[in-house]
Amino acid sequence: MKILITPHPFLKKTVKPVTSWTPKLQKQLEQMIVLLKQSHDPQGMGLAATQVGIDKRFFITLDKENIQVFINPKIIKTSTKMLSDKYKNNKKHPLEGCLSIPKFWGFVDRPYSVTLSYVKGPTLDMVTQTFNGLDAISIQHERDHLDGILFTDHILKQGGTIYKETKKGLIPLNS
Repeated sequence: MKILITPHPFLKKTVKPVTSWTPKLQKQLEQMIVLLKQSHDPQGMGLAATQVGIDKRFFITLDKENIQVFINPKIIKTSTKMLSDKYKNNKKHPLEGCLSIPKFWGFVDRPYSVTLSYVKGPTLDMVTQTFNGLDAISIQHERDHLDGILFTDHILKQGGTIYKETKKGLIPLNS
């Protein structure tokens, strides 16, 4: 299993719902967890099934050493407060990156808070949870992957700047 890199066409695919917890799904999740934990430069915060060529609606996130699995996630509510509201006069807003778009970064103005319903674990229990700040960014970023949307799509649509990481630092590409 490896991470697909743009412009791989699978990264633009909308994937199918998971209908059952199978040994194959368990194995795919285990492989994705290993892959995500091994990702450095940058350190990955999440990994969607589409990023490894799997045609299913799930992703994982990593917070320190804690892995969380999100199956068939649906954003059911978003805050009216946007990241740009929080970082209005602060140039230190968080930049998004992506393991499938290495060395590129940018600010995506997303809702500051999202409520997500998703299936959790082999018992397929439905859970509803609210995420804020960096967690909300990660959830929205990974959820977008399941519909073939990349963070750079948002930046271009919002008229933002995409930065390329170089040895001399970040340089703007489209400002």
